[in-house]
Amino acid sequence: MMDQNETIGAKRRLGEMREPPSLESAHENLLYIRRTLEAAGQFTAVPGKCLMGAGIAALAGVEVNKHFTGAPWMAGAETIRALEVWGLVLAVSLAIVSMGIYRKSLLMRTRIQAPLIRKLLWSLCPSLFVGAVLTHLAVKSGGLQWLPTVWLGCYGAAVANGGQVSVAPVRYMGACLLLVASGAALSPAGMGLTWLAVGFGWIHLVFGAYIAWRHNG
Repeated sequence: MMDQNETIGAKRRLGEMREPPSLESAHENLLYIRRTLEAAGQFTAVPGKCLMGAGIAALAGVEVNKHFTGAPWMAGAETIRALEVWGLVLAVSLAIVSMGIYRKSLLMRTRIQAPLIRKLLWSLCPSLFVGAVLTHLAVKSGGLQWLPTVWLGCYGAAVANGGQVSVAPVRYMGACLLLVASGAALSPAGMGLTWLAVGFGWIHLVFGAYIAWRHNG
């Protein structure tokens, strides 16, 4: 009889140990799972049409350099004004793409989660920072002929790296930009504007059109 009572008591104690977790504990577990999934997600709000807009802005910058200011690295060019043209192209492109990301996220009804944004910035910013530093050194030392290689190479590295948390075409776009940077490095300085037109202009147009077609705008 004593053995039977001990067995019943043991079963009760085991049942108490196996009680389901509290609602608070379950809620914390769900929050942890959600944060983990958000951090491991993909940045899908890449605006293809806005990438095409950035490409058009770059082609416009090439034309202004070609017909009005000259390329910054060519003899007789209005160097300051020519560089200001590319500063304006950068500002316009950032504004277009940023607005496009916001509008596409609203259209897709997907919130841009903070963990994913942090991953994207950590992917993009180091290469872009190096590009800014090398641009400063090129301007300061007079080695302006290297600007197309620096700009295309650092931007291509940033895009390829950022593509790890985005849709696949972004990675391929980064790889193509790196190839164009290699071409610029092996070409005479007089080809610089051509490589910028190919890299910042046509690659944005082609991949932007593909992303708009396959990834909802």
